[in-house]
Amino acid sequence: MKIKAIIVDDELSARNLIETLCKQIYDDKIEIVEQCSSVPSALESIKKKSPDLVFLDIQMPGENGFDLLSYFDTIPFEIIFTTAYKEHALQAIKNSALDYLIKPIHIPDFKTAISKLDLALEKKDSLDRYQLLKENRENQSSGKQRIALASKTGFDVIQLNEILFCKSEGPYTDIYTKDHKYCATKSLKEICELLESEKNFLKVHRSYLINAAYVKKFKSEEFKLQMTSGHEIQVSDKKFTKNKLIDAITK
Repeated sequence: MKIKAIIVDDELSARNLIETLCKQIYDDKIEIVEQCSSVPSALESIKKKSPDLVFLDIQMPGENGFDLLSYFDTIPFEIIFTTAYKEHALQAIKNSALDYLIKPIHIPDFKTAISKLDLALEKKDSLDRYQLLKENRENQSSGKQRIALASKTGFDVIQLNEILFCKSEGPYTDIYTKDHKYCATKSLKEICELLESEKNFLKVHRSYLINAAYVKKFKSEEFKLQMTSGHEIQVSDKKFTKNKLIDAITK
């Protein structure tokens, strides 16, 4: 059975491009049942067509793509966001493990998004991911210094200033605070990308990202940092000298 999809975008050329790509590459998998140019028309189409997938533009006149989601208590479809603005709300989307396409859309990116869609439909975890998106957008808009990260059982909301360090565990990352250890279903590389602009966070080893505010001591012979919690963190001697480490931690 084909995946039923609608396209929501105020630009006709953008809608036609997505439909053309679906027909050319995924004609046996995806059926575009309707194109919509606004949130009101999309709501009507979703009600009538019950799509499995919505290609959703973020920035539109009047109500935007996020406004469309606010009409639903639970999201009964998968979403691939589309946007011409690289910075516009993408951090919240990235944190939520949702996919997006930057305009102009390129075929490799389109194929990657559809491959992730297959996995999402198989896992049927839409509800958690859209709740996660809502949490991260609220945090972003209010300026709250916390982050919501997907876990194996849902998602955890963590105060950034309470994170002591993060440790790589293969495709996952253990995040340590004073009182708890969380397991995020993101790699350390992804966690580093999310926190790279945050004050005090420093990757000291391929397996460790630390919060420099909680460093208590540096053991030069072992080239390890001792955190206020008592944990000892290995530092890469290929990346840091003692002086470089001091500069990085105290900047």
